[in-house]
Amino acid sequence: MTNTHDLIDKLAAAAVEHQPVAANADELAAVVKHGTEARLYVWNRHYATRAERVRLDQNLAQSSPEFQVAVKATERVLADELAADNERRARVHAENPDYFKEY
Repeated sequence: MTNTHDLIDKLAAAAVEHQPVAANADELAAVVKHGTEARLYVWNRHYATRAERVRLDQNLAQSSPEFQVAVKATERVLADELAADNERRARVHAENPDYFKEY
């Protein structure tokens, strides 16, 4: 079942950012079907520890090809946001090293 609200959110964000949501029809179908789960996976991996990333990557490797396509499309659409978040976290870490555990 398609989550219409997530699809609308993704299409609106892509239109505003002038980025295509999908490169082709198969990718679009995967994003529509797995968009919410793919976005959750991408953000979980972004904030995961090294051990959690290994586990998430193993789970992704065992998932359906359609879900893997949705994850790749989501990573592409969120690339700028993920990069900006990395820069922000690096700045905050440099300014406040005592707030962070090294892992």
